[in-house]
Amino acid sequence: MNFIDYLLSAVLMLITFAIGSSLRFSDFENIFKKSKPLYLGLFLQMVFLPICAFIIAEFMNLSPAEKVGLVIVSICPGGTTSNFISYLIKADTALAVALTAVNSLLILLTIPVLSNWALEIFMGGHTQVSLPIIDMVWEVAKVIIIPALLGLFFNRFFPNISLKIRFPLKVVNTILLGMVFAIKFFGGTESGGSGISVDEIWRLLPATLLMHLIAMICSYFIALKSKLSGVQATTISIEVGLQNTALAILVAGTLLGNANMTKPALVYAIFSFFTTFAFAIVTIRIKK
Repeated sequence: MNFIDYLLSAVLMLITFAIGSSLRFSDFENIFKKSKPLYLGLFLQMVFLPICAFIIAEFMNLSPAEKVGLVIVSICPGGTTSNFISYLIKADTALAVALTAVNSLLILLTIPVLSNWALEIFMGGHTQVSLPIIDMVWEVAKVIIIPALLGLFFNRFFPNISLKIRFPLKVVNTILLGMVFAIKFFGGTESGGSGISVDEIWRLLPATLLMHLIAMICSYFIALKSKLSGVQATTISIEVGLQNTALAILVAGTLLGNANMTKPALVYAIFSFFTTFAFAIVTIRIKK
């Protein structure tokens, strides 16, 4: 691991600590109170979206490594950013938090299994690289589960301090994450960057945008057809539509050590926040 990989891990730890420090143990009661929206949201996040990614990767003009990278983006569910959008537009924040809490545990299994499956399907004849399940479980626990639990307990025992540091943490995390993405975008592979070119961005844009729009729009209408409220449908579309690109880069670039696999995540990061935010504003107003 180089410096940028260590920095990315540290930023993810800070972000998930910040998420944990904004939660209370009582928030997890929502997991049981909102069973139908929760289970539907988890199905769309953990099953529907990866299936879409595999199909799109199969038929789009991408290299084998980029196909794997697209799948990796689809199996890294959003956390703090998607929750933040739900908070900004006054969607169902409790449902968003419940989805984040549960999928943070599920990805301990789904990321290593589906990553290895994508490697076998798209790169079986090209590489011997694989993602050891035990190593992956530890890495995800280290950057997601443990910091989130520490944040949760910190908020439990030091609620006043937790409230005071919440905004500064967001500012620091945003700056550091911006630095990481800038280095990944503009740096060469020797400095921890992806070495991505403008031509590659334009080539990857259709696949990443298609996956994003299908996930977001379909999940919204599936939720409505399942007789959820408009606010719940918007919340689910946000959570399914906006993936955790920082985690995807960690998996592809640090754990698998393949800079080309990080490129779909970098391109996805260019537009996904803005399109998700715009879609959420429109749908939340339509159904109010």
